Amino acid sequence: MAASTTQYPSVPIACSELRCIRSSIVGQDYQVKIRLPEKYATTTDFYPVLYLLDGDHAFAMATDIVQYLIYDEYIPDMIIASPAYGVKRDPLYGGTNMRMRDFLPFPLLPPSRYADMPAHADQYLQFFERELIPFVEAEYRVARDNRTIWGYSAGAFFALYALFQTPGLFQKYIVVDGFDERYWGMEREFAAHHADLPARLFMSEGPGENEPPLATLRDRLAGRNYPSLRFEYTLLNDIGHFAVPAEGLTKGLVSVFRK
Repeated sequence: MAASTTQYPSVPIACSELRCIRSSIVGQDYQVKIRLPEKYATTTDFYPVLYLLDGDHAFAMATDIVQYLIYDEYIPDMIIASPAYGVKRDPLYGGTNMRMRDFLPFPLLPPSRYADMPAHADQYLQFFERELIPFVEAEYRVARDNRTIWGYSAGAFFALYALFQTPGLFQKYIVVDGFDERYWGMEREFAAHHADLPARLFMSEGPGENEPPLATLRDRLAGRNYPSLRFEYTLLNDIGHFAVPAEGLTKGLVSVFRK
């Protein structure tokens, strides 16, 4: 059968727009994928913002999940701001997606193929705090006290890093299937200098052969008795690592916005 030469139009994502921002901190040009509420142009309302990591992979998925949850009033209408690189593949696979550099606070250990990748989550967090969030809040009507961050896999590393390094930058955290043993030291350091952790936190992961590490982190945080921390933990499906991002985002949004 001969291949078709007909050119068909692409399928747009409703209520979305693409912005670009240059980070002088990271030295990187980022695309910022924006999802706006359907009634944004006809209201004067201020909206919560979901800062969604992995915009090259997760933005389209997230827009539909958010819309479905809004229909049944599990969550309020919201803006999604999702930084991206414009390509899915990272340098190990011939691309320029730098998520492994930006999301990780420490290099992965051998035998990971990313063991030689520089880890600059510190710079990426500064990008959020000093460049991305101010940009979004200057350009859109947002509720500045209602920021949520979602991170999956390496993105979960970054969400946990933000939780312990800049408490208060986000009010809600959704952490999906990503952890490293070196977070135990980070958590102890935080507890030594803080009597409270004001946040809504949802952590989830797929089942493993050993005790799931985020479940252990849940128990440790519970033992700290932080008065302003509200958190929930759940195990996700057992199909595999790449089968949990949508489930984790869905359950996480419902959890952190539950009244």
